[in-house]
Amino acid sequence: MNKFCFIFFGLILFGLNANAQDEWTVTADKIDPANYYGITVANGMIGIVSSPEPFKVKNVVLAGAYDLYGRGRVSNFLNSFNLLNMYLEVNGRRIDSKNISNFRQHLDMHHAAFTTEFFLVAFFSNGDYSLAWPLWALRK
Repeated sequence: MNKFCFIFFGLILFGLNANAQDEWTVTADKIDPANYYGITVANGMIGIVSSPEPFKVKNVVLAGAYDLYGRGRVSNFLNSFNLLNMYLEVNGRRIDSKNISNFRQHLDMHHAAFTTEFFLVAFFSNGDYSLAWPLWALRK
């Protein structure tokens, strides 16, 4: 009887583990730009803060550079120049939040990557295409 219970519970645990979500990845698939605060991917020297818009970065912050702010003299990270914003045009049309669908963002804490993905809607006559790109704040 004990052997049967052990095998039975082992199969249940294996079945639960086989369907488990990746424990290293956090996914957001219902993004509300009005309530978006951003995810930071950093390497100890530079940090990149995500944006709810495709191909945009909210902030680039420098580690070790602080600014005293307001009452109480609180130290805040100093924002750097944002050189990472870009745009993409397909067939002469700029991609933005109005012409995409299934906008999702993934934070992979195992590989230190922040990935954004979506579908391009009605850009091509032969169907929709998926587009994904990761952000890393790499060391040398």
